[in-house]
Amino acid sequence: MFNTIGIITKPNDSVSEDTAIELREFLSIQGVGAVFDDKSIAQQADLIIVLGGDGSLLNTARSFVDNNIPILGINLGRLGFLADVPLTGMFDIVSEVLNGEYTKEERCLLSCQIEQNNEALDNFLALNDVVIHRKEHLKMVEFDVYIDDKFVNNQRADGLIITTPTGSTAYALSSGGPIMHPGVNAIGLVSICPHTMSHRPLLVPGDSEVVIQVKDSDDGAIVSFDGQTSVAIKAGQNIHVRQHSSFIHLLHPKDYDYFEIIRSKLHWGRKF
Repeated sequence: MFNTIGIITKPNDSVSEDTAIELREFLSIQGVGAVFDDKSIAQQADLIIVLGGDGSLLNTARSFVDNNIPILGINLGRLGFLADVPLTGMFDIVSEVLNGEYTKEERCLLSCQIEQNNEALDNFLALNDVVIHRKEHLKMVEFDVYIDDKFVNNQRADGLIITTPTGSTAYALSSGGPIMHPGVNAIGLVSICPHTMSHRPLLVPGDSEVVIQVKDSDDGAIVSFDGQTSVAIKAGQNIHVRQHSSFIHLLHPKDYDYFEIIRSKLHWGRKF
């Protein structure tokens, strides 16, 4: 089913690079080609295999979401929520995938545009979350929240997490947000240490547009995307967030069970 595989490694990681060599040799025996550079992957690959952790897969998803190439993650990291194929079973599972035996699902990304005076300054993508947060200083950030042009509230907080269902098990979870199944079409808003007891996580429909108007950030504020890319934000600038028009297509082993992953990674039911 797949003739050319794009292989993406974790930068400056010898284990990832050695694994890529082994994988390329294995694919060659199967009669399947392999490409490594981004341009060749975008033009030739009909499957991408990521050799790394969830961070590597997040970066790959943002880079290739508009190329409509399915992605399989081999877990060389710690958690493995997204890159869920264990290294020890890599060749068996890759063989099954090449034979069409896999589970496939769509995951949405967030598209974020930063504006000032109704002019776009920059655009970014995020698979997990868009996070507005203060710099290293202790002063809070003040901002207004709008959903589909309707005022929601004014907040003074350490920040705000705007999360996809995929990102609900990341920063949003540690900040008290709910876990969202990947099949849920929703966007989550989770405040970070709000200066009031009344703020609670909020879920809105997936086709909503979330607008954050930064009111006061004299000490400076930051907008981060998947915790990997960040830009400074100033008072008077607006952050527009909505679902990206394209989805990524994640491949999993044929016996993939989302709830088993959650139980395993979050240690549900474990007795101490």
